[in-house]
Amino acid sequence: MRERDLSTEEFLNLFERHESLRMAYIPHFITQCVVYYLDLLIAYARDNRLSDYKKHTRRLKEIKEEYMDALRHEMPADVFQKFLAQRKEYLESCGANLTLMYFTFGNAILKHYGRIQHESIFCYANIIIAFIDYVEDFDRKVNKRIAEKLGMPCRNHGDARLTAIKSVCMGIKNQYPIEPDEQTELCVSVMANKASAMINAML
Repeated sequence: MRERDLSTEEFLNLFERHESLRMAYIPHFITQCVVYYLDLLIAYARDNRLSDYKKHTRRLKEIKEEYMDALRHEMPADVFQKFLAQRKEYLESCGANLTLMYFTFGNAILKHYGRIQHESIFCYANIIIAFIDYVEDFDRKVNKRIAEKLGMPCRNHGDARLTAIKSVCMGIKNQYPIEPDEQTELCVSVMANKASAMINAML
């Protein structure tokens, strides 16, 4: 059966406002967590002069710049400023949970591998992958809901920049990978719940 691409307008009109906003904005907010930890990873590698990861961090900086430039060009100036304000509000609402997430993933690495040098960079990479996996799984569920509505296969093309970030971070994570467990998955779910709260406040 032929697969159909769905425009943004069609997508927003396909569901009730709350559901369409949730489908659109949860991945958007979770992506801000990706960018947050990406910045921490880059800063850690720079501050500790980790030359082995110079190519990784250079590429990650390029992808982030591409992401922000794309948003800046896609949005009117006032909408982009609103996005920056929402991003700040969302990350502030996550606050202590972002710190707790770091320690949760750090403890998982410690449990599996013992104390390792520059544990933080591997922790950040594992966290970034966990967030991107969540977004990819969320998008698959959205595609399924859309297909049910339309009665035909339909696909929202995921953000190629997230795919690129995942590819780079896998090169770091794979040295000390941790499998998802109840605690690490709970950390990601908390951030998604924070996003839902932001969406409810927008209605």
